[in-house]
Amino acid sequence: MTRNPQHAMLARPLHDELALQQFSLSLKDHVRDHVRSNNVVVYERRAKRQFVAEKGREPESAQEIGTVTWQDPAYKMFSRLHRDGQEIMWASVADTLEREQGRLSEAFRSLSDPGKAKGSLELDPEFVPNRAMSAVDIHLQPGGYCRDAGPDDVIAGAFYEYGGNLYALGRGVGVSESKGEVVVRFIRERYPDLRPQRILDIGCSAGSSTVPYVYAFPDAEVHGIDVAPAILRYAHARAEAMGAAVHFHQRDAAATGFDDGSFDLVLSHNAMHEFSRKTTEGMMRESFRLLRPGGVAVHLDVNIRYAELSPWMQFHRGWDQNNNNEPFWGVYATNNPSEMLVSAGFPKEMVSEEKFRQLDGSLQWFIATARKPK
Repeated sequence: MTRNPQHAMLARPLHDELALQQFSLSLKDHVRDHVRSNNVVVYERRAKRQFVAEKGREPESAQEIGTVTWQDPAYKMFSRLHRDGQEIMWASVADTLEREQGRLSEAFRSLSDPGKAKGSLELDPEFVPNRAMSAVDIHLQPGGYCRDAGPDDVIAGAFYEYGGNLYALGRGVGVSESKGEVVVRFIRERYPDLRPQRILDIGCSAGSSTVPYVYAFPDAEVHGIDVAPAILRYAHARAEAMGAAVHFHQRDAAATGFDDGSFDLVLSHNAMHEFSRKTTEGMMRESFRLLRPGGVAVHLDVNIRYAELSPWMQFHRGWDQNNNNEPFWGVYATNNPSEMLVSAGFPKEMVSEEKFRQLDGSLQWFIATARKPK
């Protein structure tokens, strides 16, 4: 299974729409490879020297580096181009989705027919998403994750998958393995005896990381939760289009509402960097509460730990927090997931943090994992 599989819910761009999308990727590639890569030169040769001239010492923190580097015209040019690439990408996706909206809504209605569906969709009309998720257009996605225009609306999910595929390509991520498949491979290497019967994906978004567990563990019952209704509608229809039985629910990561000890495997994929520290701690507590004895928690995310980086690299890699609407980027990069898992109840000796490489070597993931004692 490839990272970006074809299915009935995936938007279908016309020639000119695809051309603009490919241009946005080319722009992002150029900025990443030929502009951003030179930011350290701008800092060393101009910004740092300016700071030393004014303060009589070198910058000691990412904040001090940022204060002086943001004054440099070359860095401002990089930032404008980097942001432009993201905005052009989303605008090009919007052209396709606005045209495809009717078809996607009709496909959702057809695929979600309870008489035909293998899985299920549970939405709560009284559920109010955390403001941290609803007030910000995360990743600059138009309308944000919680955008919702009614009972047939799936556009937020379509944006998430189609735009996310382009975004990943623009970041140089390979296409041979999805995040879910990365975790499946990790589980088979790290926990070869695990035979999960019930699986929960927390922060499942459009379901692209959830569906692989249906294929990897065909005897398991697979569930996914998220806060965004239109994304969940899309995820449900997408799974049905791929012949995968997944049960999607609108629930909170820190208060899922499932029974104690009701899952064998609890997961998240790139959710931690979208969560506040409080929510991440809550997700770890839920992981322990929900697992049966011998069950496993695996939480995968971007490999960024500020404690492992120089002040320059902290600043360099922190651009997304204020410029790509990633309000919890720095929080995630300074969190200690292992301590959170131990505080949640997992024995320290059964908790670990690991770096796990994508199958094609295009990047390395951060994984926090733990096992509940039998």
